[in-house]
Amino acid sequence: MKNVILGLLAMVCSQLLFAQDSLQQVSPLKFISSQNYQYYKNGGNADLYLIAEVNNYPSPGSVLQLAKELSLTTDQKHQVNMIHIELNRKVKEMGGFLIKEQTKLNQLFETRKIDEGSLIYYTNKIGALEGELRNAYLRAHLRTSTLLSAQQLKKYQDINNKGK
Repeated sequence: MKNVILGLLAMVCSQLLFAQDSLQQVSPLKFISSQNYQYYKNGGNADLYLIAEVNNYPSPGSVLQLAKELSLTTDQKHQVNMIHIELNRKVKEMGGFLIKEQTKLNQLFETRKIDEGSLIYYTNKIGALEGELRNAYLRAHLRTSTLLSAQQLKKYQDINNKGK
Protein backbone atom coordinates (compact mmCIF):
# COMPACT_ATOMS: atom_id res chain seq x y z
CA MET A 1 0.00 0.00 0.00
CA LYS A 2 2.82 2.37 0.91
CA ASN A 3 4.50 1.73 -2.46
CA VAL A 4 1.25 2.41 -4.32
CA ILE A 5 0.82 5.75 -2.55
CA LEU A 6 4.44 6.70 -3.23
CA GLY A 7 4.03 5.70 -6.88
CA LEU A 8 0.89 7.80 -7.26
CA LEU A 9 2.57 10.71 -5.55
CA ALA A 10 5.54 10.46 -7.94
CA MET A 11 3.17 10.39 -10.94
CA VAL A 12 1.28 13.46 -9.72
CA CYS A 13 4.53 15.34 -9.10
CA SER A 14 5.89 14.48 -12.53
CA GLN A 15 2.65 15.60 -14.18
CA LEU A 16 2.77 18.90 -12.29
CA LEU A 17 6.36 19.49 -13.37
CA PHE A 18 5.48 18.65 -16.97
CA ALA A 19 2.50 21.02 -16.88
CA GLN A 20 4.64 23.78 -15.42
CA ASP A 21 7.30 23.32 -18.11
CA SER A 22 4.69 23.40 -20.87
CA LEU A 23 3.29 26.68 -19.52
CA GLN A 24 6.67 28.38 -19.71
CA GLN A 25 7.21 30.25 -22.93
CA VAL A 26 9.98 28.88 -25.10
CA SER A 27 12.51 31.25 -26.61
CA PRO A 28 12.06 31.60 -30.37
CA LEU A 29 15.83 32.10 -30.56
CA LYS A 30 17.96 29.01 -30.12
CA PHE A 31 20.91 31.07 -28.87
CA ILE A 32 19.05 32.79 -25.98
CA SER A 33 17.64 30.70 -23.15
CA SER A 34 13.90 30.86 -22.53
CA GLN A 35 14.52 32.48 -19.15
CA ASN A 36 16.79 35.19 -20.55
CA TYR A 37 14.45 35.79 -23.47
CA GLN A 38 11.60 36.38 -21.02
CA TYR A 39 13.79 38.74 -18.98
CA TYR A 40 14.65 40.70 -22.12
CA LYS A 41 11.00 40.93 -23.17
CA ASN A 42 9.35 41.46 -19.78
CA GLY A 43 12.02 42.31 -17.22
CA GLY A 44 12.22 40.79 -13.77
CA ASN A 45 15.78 39.50 -13.66
CA ALA A 46 16.44 39.55 -9.90
CA ASP A 47 20.18 39.14 -10.47
CA LEU A 48 20.23 42.70 -11.79
CA TYR A 49 18.55 44.37 -8.82
CA LEU A 50 19.11 42.04 -5.87
CA ILE A 51 21.94 44.22 -4.54
CA ALA A 52 19.43 47.04 -4.06
CA GLU A 53 16.70 44.88 -2.54
CA VAL A 54 18.93 43.24 0.09
CA ASN A 55 20.06 46.69 1.21
CA ASN A 56 16.50 48.03 1.57
CA TYR A 57 16.29 50.03 -1.64
CA PRO A 58 12.79 49.02 -2.70
CA SER A 59 11.58 48.53 -6.24
CA PRO A 60 8.95 50.96 -7.47
CA GLY A 61 6.61 48.07 -8.27
CA SER A 62 6.82 46.68 -4.73
CA VAL A 63 6.26 50.12 -3.23
CA LEU A 64 3.17 50.66 -5.38
CA GLN A 65 1.80 47.27 -4.30
CA LEU A 66 2.35 48.25 -0.66
CA ALA A 67 1.10 51.83 -1.06
CA LYS A 68 -1.58 51.44 1.60
CA GLU A 69 0.66 49.67 4.13
CA LEU A 70 3.37 52.30 3.61
CA SER A 71 0.87 55.19 3.81
CA LEU A 72 2.12 56.74 0.57
CA THR A 73 0.93 60.23 -0.17
CA THR A 74 -0.73 60.99 -3.49
CA ASP A 75 2.45 62.75 -4.61
CA GLN A 76 4.61 59.79 -3.61
CA LYS A 77 2.35 57.40 -5.50
CA HIS A 78 2.54 59.58 -8.59
CA GLN A 79 6.33 59.92 -8.45
CA VAL A 80 6.91 56.21 -7.77
CA ASN A 81 4.51 55.34 -10.60
CA MET A 82 6.51 57.57 -12.98
CA ILE A 83 9.72 55.77 -11.94
CA HIS A 84 7.99 52.43 -12.49
CA ILE A 85 6.75 53.42 -15.95
CA GLU A 86 10.20 54.65 -16.97
CA LEU A 87 11.84 51.48 -15.66
CA ASN A 88 9.46 49.28 -17.66
CA ARG A 89 10.08 51.36 -20.78
CA LYS A 90 13.85 51.14 -20.34
CA VAL A 91 13.79 47.39 -19.62
CA LYS A 92 11.84 46.70 -22.82
CA GLU A 93 14.08 49.02 -24.83
CA MET A 94 17.31 47.46 -23.52
CA GLY A 95 15.87 43.97 -23.89
CA GLY A 96 15.08 44.69 -27.53
CA PHE A 97 18.60 45.97 -28.11
CA LEU A 98 20.08 42.90 -26.40
CA ILE A 99 18.05 40.55 -28.58
CA LYS A 100 19.04 42.50 -31.70
CA GLU A 101 22.77 42.50 -30.92
CA GLN A 102 22.83 38.86 -29.88
CA THR A 103 21.01 38.01 -33.10
CA LYS A 104 23.71 39.81 -35.08
CA LEU A 105 26.43 37.96 -33.18
CA ASN A 106 24.66 34.66 -33.75
CA GLN A 107 24.38 35.39 -37.49
CA LEU A 108 28.11 36.00 -37.68
CA PHE A 109 28.77 32.65 -36.04
CA GLU A 110 26.08 30.91 -38.09
CA THR A 111 27.49 32.17 -41.39
CA ARG A 112 31.06 31.58 -40.18
CA LYS A 113 31.89 35.25 -40.77
CA ILE A 114 32.96 35.90 -37.19
CA ASP A 115 36.45 37.25 -36.61
CA GLU A 116 38.35 38.56 -33.59
CA GLY A 117 37.37 42.18 -34.22
CA SER A 118 33.64 41.58 -34.60
CA LEU A 119 33.69 39.21 -31.63
CA ILE A 120 35.23 41.90 -29.44
CA TYR A 121 32.87 44.55 -30.80
CA TYR A 122 29.65 42.60 -30.23
CA THR A 123 30.56 41.10 -26.87
CA ASN A 124 31.57 44.54 -25.58
CA LYS A 125 28.38 46.08 -26.96
CA ILE A 126 26.23 43.35 -25.39
CA GLY A 127 28.07 43.80 -22.09
CA ALA A 128 27.46 47.55 -22.18
CA LEU A 129 23.75 47.00 -22.85
CA GLU A 130 23.54 44.54 -19.96
CA GLY A 131 25.25 47.13 -17.77
CA GLU A 132 22.77 49.78 -18.86
CA LEU A 133 19.90 47.43 -18.06
CA ARG A 134 21.31 46.78 -14.58
CA ASN A 135 21.78 50.52 -14.12
CA ALA A 136 18.13 51.14 -14.99
CA TYR A 137 16.96 48.71 -12.30
CA LEU A 138 19.30 50.04 -9.64
CA ARG A 139 18.58 53.68 -10.51
CA ALA A 140 14.84 53.00 -10.14
CA HIS A 141 15.43 51.44 -6.71
CA LEU A 142 17.63 54.34 -5.65
CA ARG A 143 15.14 56.97 -6.83
CA THR A 144 12.27 55.15 -5.16
CA SER A 145 14.10 54.99 -1.84
CA THR A 146 14.74 58.74 -1.89
CA LEU A 147 11.00 59.38 -2.11
CA LEU A 148 10.22 57.41 1.04
CA SER A 149 10.62 58.60 4.61
CA ALA A 150 12.80 56.73 7.08
CA GLN A 151 9.63 55.33 8.69
CA GLN A 152 8.31 54.10 5.33
CA LEU A 153 11.64 52.44 4.52
CA LYS A 154 11.61 50.74 7.91
CA LYS A 155 8.02 49.57 7.36
CA TYR A 156 8.99 48.24 3.91
CA GLN A 157 11.92 46.36 5.44
CA ASP A 158 9.71 44.94 8.19
CA ILE A 159 7.15 43.73 5.64
CA ASN A 160 9.86 42.08 3.54
CA ASN A 161 11.47 40.41 6.55
CA LYS A 162 8.13 38.87 7.55
CA GLY A 163 7.95 37.12 4.17
CA LYS A 164 11.32 35.44 4.70
